[in-house]
Amino acid sequence: MTNEQYLVLSYFISAALSVLLGLLAYLFLRHSFASTVATTSRTRITSALKKLFPLGLVLPALLGFLSVSYWSCDRTSYEEIVQSRPYLVAKNQQQISSILLSFVTAVLIWDVVIVVVLKYARNRRRES
Repeated sequence: MTNEQYLVLSYFISAALSVLLGLLAYLFLRHSFASTVATTSRTRITSALKKLFPLGLVLPALLGFLSVSYWSCDRTSYEEIVQSRPYLVAKNQQQISSILLSFVTAVLIWDVVIVVVLKYARNRRRES
């Protein structure tokens, strides 16, 4: 396999990995998220959060993938980038790391959203 083929293949595999990671997490968490959000009596908030949840998991992982650039100070042309396999491998590792970091950050943000929703629902029950 040439370096150019490796670059193209690894790029598309990384993109697919980021989308797949977000989709798998959504499929795994959707029922528990929906039941947790359903504790609020506000239907607008509930429906908005349910609609945003899949996007809020897939998009950050995809943005993590897109945040890695192959261009650098010492490699300014496509030919220079494709020339070095260790450089391509390092960039792939950086992409995967960025995908995972963005994904974990998104999950933590959704955790904060859930805590706020639960606190809001608890406060509404106390007032009733």
